[in-house]
Amino acid sequence: MRLQCPTSAVLLSVLLLMAAPAGAADPIEVGRRKQLFVDDRVVADAAHVTRELGAVTKANDGKPIFTEGWFYGTVLYDDGRFKLWYRKPAQAGYGYAESADGLRFEKTADVSGINFAGDYTLSVTIDEHATDPDHRYKAGYDAPGMAAGIAHSSDGIRWTPYNGGKPVTGRAADTYNQILWDEDARLYRLFTRTDFGPAGGAEEWRGTRSMTNPDVMADPTAWKTVRSWAFQREGEQERHRRQIYALTDWIYHGAHFALMSVYEWPGDVSAGGADLVKRHERDVMNFYIGTSRNADNWDLTWVYAGKPMIPRGPDGAFDKDIVLPASQIVTHDDRHWLYYAGANERHGTGEVTFPRKHAIGLATLRLDGFVALVAGDEAGTVTTKPFRLDGSAVEVNVDATNGTFAMEVLDAAGKPLPGYTAGDAMQYENVDNLRLRPCWRNADDLSPLKGRMVRLRFHLRHARLYAFQIVIEPASRLR
Repeated sequence: MRLQCPTSAVLLSVLLLMAAPAGAADPIEVGRRKQLFVDDRVVADAAHVTRELGAVTKANDGKPIFTEGWFYGTVLYDDGRFKLWYRKPAQAGYGYAESADGLRFEKTADVSGINFAGDYTLSVTIDEHATDPDHRYKAGYDAPGMAAGIAHSSDGIRWTPYNGGKPVTGRAADTYNQILWDEDARLYRLFTRTDFGPAGGAEEWRGTRSMTNPDVMADPTAWKTVRSWAFQREGEQERHRRQIYALTDWIYHGAHFALMSVYEWPGDVSAGGADLVKRHERDVMNFYIGTSRNADNWDLTWVYAGKPMIPRGPDGAFDKDIVLPASQIVTHDDRHWLYYAGANERHGTGEVTFPRKHAIGLATLRLDGFVALVAGDEAGTVTTKPFRLDGSAVEVNVDATNGTFAMEVLDAAGKPLPGYTAGDAMQYENVDNLRLRPCWRNADDLSPLKGRMVRLRFHLRHARLYAFQIVIEPASRLR
């Protein structure tokens, strides 16, 4: 018996928009990896949609969840627990804490074995590529000489530095130093701060650099610089408007997310002395995301649009002047958990130092909700590039709470396939689903099309499209 589509769906009897044939596009590899709409990698054509940044929800009513430390640091979800590495107050080293719910953390131990220089930064990752359990955890830290060091550990608490504790880079690296394994590229990446202009002078400004190394165990110093860059789209004078303070890379379904601390209007303390209540707009630090497919050429749209991933808090908030992200994002229980450090005063300068309090906060985001393709009053369409269908069904992350959604299937040339046309498609009304499996008049899944080159065309009105994924289970096995 044919599986009936959900009762919330009705036949698309009136086509929202007769979309034009999809433009020419080379086939892409999709497989069964989730496809995000953070960029146009999978998009051939789109009409009447805009790309919008997702909105986070601050946990604990916007108040801190941890007040005994701050970042630069990391939160990971591992072994059924949230694990937190945090910078202890007064540059007294790094601590380690755990939590069952991600909100209430219990201090467990002090980090040991790393020869910090200044205790500024510790960025921790779990290296799924490592076969030796003593190297399962890896970390970047600030080594002597204002350079980057790297270390390994079996438990994330007791560490052994690589390279005998000596730096593995040159100057300057006193903010986040992050090492991580890139499975697609089959190499390790290292991100550190670097500087432009006269070293140590008043005209020096901050930048960031990325490096690669195929095997850190064989040679922890064999880092090849891929790129060093600073904000200069508006010329060198842009440094007075913004500087990249720190950057780490979070890899999610083949997309690289730059977690950027951006120092805005650096050194401009014209608003006056310390004020722990009033929110300031200059000499502040905001958290922006950038996206890339190669961890090198970052899309900085949200920076130049002035749209932080986690907005700073209002007057009186603990995070009103500084928001600095953890080095990684946690994905758990169908949410993204964005931990961050907040401060209630500006950055300050060597001449003007503001007393401020630091703490750690948490914001969450719907699964895949970083960026969406959004349609409003006018019906919109999104058509993918052609790909070989390596599965029997498709799951779509879509929010049409107050709108409509439908999906048709086309051949590689952009011609609707019989039985999967817009006229056959089910229109979903007032639906919000992380894994919606579209249906058609006489088809519950894509099994008859498996192995063919196809395109998908999504129809949206008052809806937000986040991602899709090809899966192998036929619809008849889903109940």
